[in-house]
Amino acid sequence: MLIGTFEMCGDGYAGRLRTLTCDAVITIVRAQPSAAENAPEWRLLLGDAASGIEIGAGWNRTGERAGAFIAVQIDDPAFAVPLRANLLRASQKDREHHLLWSRPSARERS
Repeated sequence: MLIGTFEMCGDGYAGRLRTLTCDAVITIVRAQPSAAENAPEWRLLLGDAASGIEIGAGWNRTGERAGAFIAVQIDDPAFAVPLRANLLRASQKDREHHLLWSRPSARERS
């Protein structure tokens, strides 16, 4: 399910997350390099890069069919569990990316 549209801007992305209960402007910027195992490569900010508050993180991934994408996790006190989604390049536009979400299967939840 498409829950957001983002455009490449500089070394990151800017766009909007839209669901029935959420309408937020989000900026995705590179995280500071870290030697920690599984450290995120991206930070998700509510608002712009200069003054936004951190609401999530992202990790670079590669899939057989999707190619390179960013797996993101967004959290908020209003959420029962963190929202997990994938940011993928839109098939026909190089600068446009889609944030896609799907409900986890019962096996993934346990």
